[in-house]
Amino acid sequence: METENKRFKILFAIGLIAVFIYLIINLNIFSKESLKEIFMSARDDKSFGMFFTIFIALLMVFFVPISWFSALGAFFFGLKGFLYVITAGMIAAVLAFYIAKVFRRDVVKIVNKLYYRKERDITLEQISNKIEKHGMGYVFFMRSMPFIPFSIANYVSGLSSIGLKDYVLGTIMGLAPGQFATTYFFYKAVDVRENPIGALIAGGIKAAYVLLVILWQRKSKYSTKE
Repeated sequence: METENKRFKILFAIGLIAVFIYLIINLNIFSKESLKEIFMSARDDKSFGMFFTIFIALLMVFFVPISWFSALGAFFFGLKGFLYVITAGMIAAVLAFYIAKVFRRDVVKIVNKLYYRKERDITLEQISNKIEKHGMGYVFFMRSMPFIPFSIANYVSGLSSIGLKDYVLGTIMGLAPGQFATTYFFYKAVDVRENPIGALIAGGIKAAYVLLVILWQRKSKYSTKE
């Protein structure tokens, strides 16, 4: 049994590496323009919605920022883009959660390297400790605040002892409001010439959400500041 698990881990790791190399070399996934071209070429396909969801979920597993896809979702699907991005985000969150549990040591190295590329006011150890202590509440807080990248938060949560149910609930509750506000803003911004009032209202909603997040961040018992 142990030999089979070890074999599975090796094969799975090889598969992940192969996919990542392909995405980097052939599709240049860390270029916004390259991704936009990929989606533009596939947008007329009947299954484009499914392709968009699965593909961006895969990209988020490989640390492509979720913020890149809010505008693309609004551009291709209008307000429904929110549903595609949220679905993809949840798929990526669960996949990364389990990858972290299977490849703990390797994930720790990669996440540390990516997270500390710039100076941080809160360490990954502190974040992990707060997840352990507050569970779903801190995951909800973490998803609502911009202090830790979405993909990093997925893996850090997987390295903690939080259960899948609390993790999923905290993620969807924290992710949905912000993504909706962002998608709505981009959706209305596209029609700014034809409907400037609508774009202004959307901008106001987005600004109000950001202000609310900032105020909550300052007064929250989690007191995380980035």
